[in-house]
Amino acid sequence: MNKKNYVLITAVRNEEKYIENTIKAIIAQTILPSMWIIVSDGSTDRTDEIVQQYSANYNFIILVRKTANINGQVDFSSKVHAIKMGYAKLQGIDYCSIGILDGDVTFDSCYYENILNKFAENSRLGIAGGIILDQYDNHCIKRSPKRSNYVSGCIQLFRRRCYEDIGGLSPIKEGGEDTIAAITAQMRGWVVEAFEEFEVYHHKHNKTTRGKLKEAFRGGRMFYALGSHPLFEVLKSIKIIITAEPYLLYAMTRMCGYSIPYFKRQRRPVTEQFIQFLRKEQFAQLKTVFIKKGVK
Repeated sequence: MNKKNYVLITAVRNEEKYIENTIKAIIAQTILPSMWIIVSDGSTDRTDEIVQQYSANYNFIILVRKTANINGQVDFSSKVHAIKMGYAKLQGIDYCSIGILDGDVTFDSCYYENILNKFAENSRLGIAGGIILDQYDNHCIKRSPKRSNYVSGCIQLFRRRCYEDIGGLSPIKEGGEDTIAAITAQMRGWVVEAFEEFEVYHHKHNKTTRGKLKEAFRGGRMFYALGSHPLFEVLKSIKIIITAEPYLLYAMTRMCGYSIPYFKRQRRPVTEQFIQFLRKEQFAQLKTVFIKKGVK
């Protein structure tokens, strides 16, 4: 099998403003995907129409429609269920890598070839991707990761054996399926790496679309669900007070999101083994930070 044979799955909802540029970025790739399943998760705008226009000319692009939830409520598990619907369409298809790609990102024409080369260089590399740059009207902000062993969920490319080994993505109401995938892969001995030399432009931002405070509250709930240590969350909130406008209000809202389920002792959707592994990683990060501070 061709080791650079890959497939993509994209879950979209009302992305008419961005999806065409993502499609253009893919059809310009030096190595095209064998198949790209785009699952429209109850879109009500022109998203489906735009995808159909391109699928008529590029037979590797396949549009799948998913009916919106009857109650109209949308949470982060909906995206994962859409991805699973797309994954079902890959049965019987030969491929070595599978990518989860959001419908609001762009990158250069060599992006996937470069990432696939990284897989060829390291047989234990299970999840790989580039670095996200949030694109605004007249500038962009680079999301330099605090650690290289995390790849943003909007651009995760999996070695097929790794994806199957971790059981694919986990549908969690609060989100964090990308973190669960990265941690679970490492628990099973796979390497996860984000490569700073490969840049990906992200054109839609959660804090803008959902509101800063709403996103802060969701973030707190998400990290509780994942099992993040309380001390780590307190220190993260202190950092937010210093760096993220509206500072104190944002940090307090985030801590409320974490504290409410914490004091209610709500059941987490991850295993105790997962929580211990995550917390070990978090304390390793803190140790590194404090050592660097001490050196300075």
